[in-house]
Amino acid sequence: MKTTLQQVKIVEYHEGLAKGIAKMWNESRENWGGDSTVTTEQDVKDKEESSTNLHLFLAMVGDEVAGYCGLSEYREDVGALYIPLLNVHPKYQGLKIGKQLVLKAIEKTVELQWPRLDLFTWPGNTKAVPLYKKCGFFWEDRDDTVHLMNFIPMVLQLDLLKPFFEKHDWYQTSQRLIEVKPDALKVNEHTYYEYKWEADGEFVRIQFERTGRGIRLIETQDYLVQMNIPEFKLLENEYHYVNYHVENRSKEPIEVSIKGVSSTIAEHVFEDTFQVENKWIRDYTAKVSMPQSEPGPWKTHPTIGAEIKINNQALSLKMGVYPKQAGKVNVRSVKKNWRPHSKGIVYLDLESQVGEDTTWTVKLPENKVISWEEPEVNEEIHAKGRVSIPIPVQLLKNGFLSEEIVVEVKRENGHLSTFKTTLKFAFPGFGAKFGGETDEHWFGYNGPHYVEIEKRNHMVKIGSAAFTRDPISFFTPKLGKPYSEEFSKKEASSIEFIELPEALVVKTSLISEAFPAVLLNSYFKIYGEGLVEVKHEVVNTGDQEKKNLSLIQPVFTSLEGLSVPQNEGVLKCNESLVPFVEYIDDKAISERWMFLEASIGDTIGLSWPENAIARKDDWRMGLEYDMDLIPAHEELCLGPIQVGINTSKHWSKWREFIVGDETERKELPLYTFGKANGDVVSTIGAIEDYSFNSMMTPYIQGTLTVGYEGGTLVKEVLKDDALTQVTVEVEHNSPGVKWISGDFSSNSQTARVDSLQFVKGKSAVKIGQHDDIWSVDNGVVSFKASSDYYPGIYSLRMNGREALDHQYPTPGPRAWWNPWGGGIAYSFRNISAYSMLKEKTTIESVTKVDHNGHRWSGLCLTTEFKQHEKMKGVILRQYALTLPEVPVFTVYAEIHQHSGQTIEKELLDLDAFFKLGKTLQTSYITLPSEGIFHKYYGGAEEFVLRDTPFVVLGSDEREEMITFVHPTNRKMSEAYINQDALLVASTKEWSAPTGKIIKADPSILFYGELKDTQSIKTLQNIKFT
Repeated sequence: MKTTLQQVKIVEYHEGLAKGIAKMWNESRENWGGDSTVTTEQDVKDKEESSTNLHLFLAMVGDEVAGYCGLSEYREDVGALYIPLLNVHPKYQGLKIGKQLVLKAIEKTVELQWPRLDLFTWPGNTKAVPLYKKCGFFWEDRDDTVHLMNFIPMVLQLDLLKPFFEKHDWYQTSQRLIEVKPDALKVNEHTYYEYKWEADGEFVRIQFERTGRGIRLIETQDYLVQMNIPEFKLLENEYHYVNYHVENRSKEPIEVSIKGVSSTIAEHVFEDTFQVENKWIRDYTAKVSMPQSEPGPWKTHPTIGAEIKINNQALSLKMGVYPKQAGKVNVRSVKKNWRPHSKGIVYLDLESQVGEDTTWTVKLPENKVISWEEPEVNEEIHAKGRVSIPIPVQLLKNGFLSEEIVVEVKRENGHLSTFKTTLKFAFPGFGAKFGGETDEHWFGYNGPHYVEIEKRNHMVKIGSAAFTRDPISFFTPKLGKPYSEEFSKKEASSIEFIELPEALVVKTSLISEAFPAVLLNSYFKIYGEGLVEVKHEVVNTGDQEKKNLSLIQPVFTSLEGLSVPQNEGVLKCNESLVPFVEYIDDKAISERWMFLEASIGDTIGLSWPENAIARKDDWRMGLEYDMDLIPAHEELCLGPIQVGINTSKHWSKWREFIVGDETERKELPLYTFGKANGDVVSTIGAIEDYSFNSMMTPYIQGTLTVGYEGGTLVKEVLKDDALTQVTVEVEHNSPGVKWISGDFSSNSQTARVDSLQFVKGKSAVKIGQHDDIWSVDNGVVSFKASSDYYPGIYSLRMNGREALDHQYPTPGPRAWWNPWGGGIAYSFRNISAYSMLKEKTTIESVTKVDHNGHRWSGLCLTTEFKQHEKMKGVILRQYALTLPEVPVFTVYAEIHQHSGQTIEKELLDLDAFFKLGKTLQTSYITLPSEGIFHKYYGGAEEFVLRDTPFVVLGSDEREEMITFVHPTNRKMSEAYINQDALLVASTKEWSAPTGKIIKADPSILFYGELKDTQSIKTLQNIKFT
């Protein structure tokens, strides 16, 4: 049955509709750029519970939610309500549901006696603009945003106009021309918005002035009332004329009284009463002074106006003005790095705001920050012209320049006037702690690191002058519940800069009206190393205790390079995709931190205290505190939230700092393909599940195509299946190193998927001893060790071909080493090879179980240190393991610390000497690199090759190659080549009290080339119990 407009009902939200709202959002993503966010019933409940909406209107078609319209207090300005979010389900578009919802919001705005209703949209949303304009919205002509204002609520509340609108529907009788472009009737720099209605021989025309958000003209068939200010920008301390005009078009005289309205920055004092038979026009004077800060586009400007009564019916007229001085003076610099006693150029930017040519004299004062080469500037400036004057200066010390100056302005007629202004500019530098203030912001600096607080809304940015990426933003904090946006349009009542030996603290105070007798103090503690601590202090200034308060601190930054703890691992955003906050499962965040790493190298660490909860706050993260009780005249301290600006280069170091735990956590890529839990070991003949998984909340949709030795498998998944993984079954028919490869494709993405598997055979691994030699043979590869030769694995063979370089049976000198045993061996950095050979090494066969329950077999070499003075009592166990019929080999070590003392920052080295060809000259190593050289041969030049997660070794004499994978928790790895050696090495730094066992994670070698670098992570996750 076709849905009709009559079937649509507008209702208010209750929790019983949360499931329907979630369904609506999930089916409306095409309205919002096609994002893949998945909304659940609980998501809706959580969001609406913490919402700042005063009302939430829903359009219902039967039991289905077809539309959504929130109504809240406008957060950017006074005197308006706001539609934060409007949506119509795609299936129900064309039924004028959007119109019904907007009209309902206007109706409620009138009922609540608010004068205005605002909303924002985006420039490309052209299909909605006609709807908004028909409903009374004006599109403000601005570059920074698409802001629309609706004055219909004010119109409908005017007593003068009620007789017309009681007879005529304002929507139906509107005569406004609808055009998809910004609205602007510009007169002398003023911008007017005009409504007009006509019906049954009657009409109403009304104009609103944009910046003052007030009425400047009303016209009907009976009268005309208007005001006019010839200029929008008015010079301070001068008298300006304001014109008022009343016209009577009725047959009877009208009684009019008028009274000027003054304010803190406008003096407009007059009062008059008169009778108008035809027309009355009069000018009154007004004088303005400069406000504390210049009017901005987000706020209602200062106004000049009057209260008028026509036949005893009240009407307010007002227009916004922009107070100005004769000119502006600003200090600017393009130089980024200022050091004490360095010289450079600053620019003195002069802007005239008078309509004639002038001559300026600017005397630059002595100060403690910079020294001016010329202390006085004389410059001729054309009418309303601008000039930029380079001024050579020397920096005396890093700090904030804030100096009041008096500027002399001489006009063409010789008239001389002056105005005062303040030169303000920050010169940050290492070791300098200071605070400062501009017209729009407060700043706190410690070295290059800063906190910037926007005055008008307490929005905070934390960053560094040396930062390339955008700073992290702390949006306006909100008290609740329900949460209030009141602080978003309040300037802090006080600001303090507190210099401590270790940091600079910026303190702000915000007085709540939504929660009487509550004061919110915020402290931003900036350390020179880039750490910023944010604390909040909620003060109960009243005589009654406060119960069940909440505070949420919204935080936003790009999630490029995100690492965040999820359940038992760390979700690592390793894709080109930069996820939205909505894509992250906030309920799975298992520790109190996150970390962001930009491709250019800049990092941001974020953490929150244990008594805070990190959750989604619309499109941002929100850090939320619940406060059960604040006694009268006491305060509750919350925090700190910590921000690290380039303080850590890797998430593990930030985690270690925040949590105090060095335990390694497994990285979880955004997308994976493989067996459950990243298992890389299978058994011949077994049927295994291989899954393509997304760690994000959006459902996947597309086709998975997988090729393996048994053929090709294809599996399709639809968005309606509501899955985040798709699985295929694979049977392995032969043992060895296998790659399960394919692709996943959808209409928006294509991915290459590969999974590395060690498929073990049914044969047993053979382990034996002959004289001093222990040997292991898994049917494909074999390796050997000898306690009489050297404590390590000296031989590794596949198909009878040796891979390691050694000189069994007798160690001896080789290049820089003496004695040298070659092969693969662990050793302590502070113990020489001679000392190592003095200690007794024993060998035994072992079977070890990995973290997925697979059994690996091989050798354990145990060296107990009894001779070495420092390491006496320490036992080093080296494990060398393999799987049946798989060309794979792994080594790891255990250190049993029984020295009777604490050992700190000791180094354990793993050295692996390779020679895959008959000579070193035919043996090579390749490394992942962004450079142009990728292959290096042994036996020729000396090279030290950088740390990489893996290397590949080979020889020109044979096809097979060896991939050598380093553990993630290494201190470093390297490769070293000279005429006598080809060495792959890694180092682990360890510390342990006596009685502790330390493990060095496995290094994995397998015969074969790496197809997919993501498979490295699964190998690096292998651990042994």
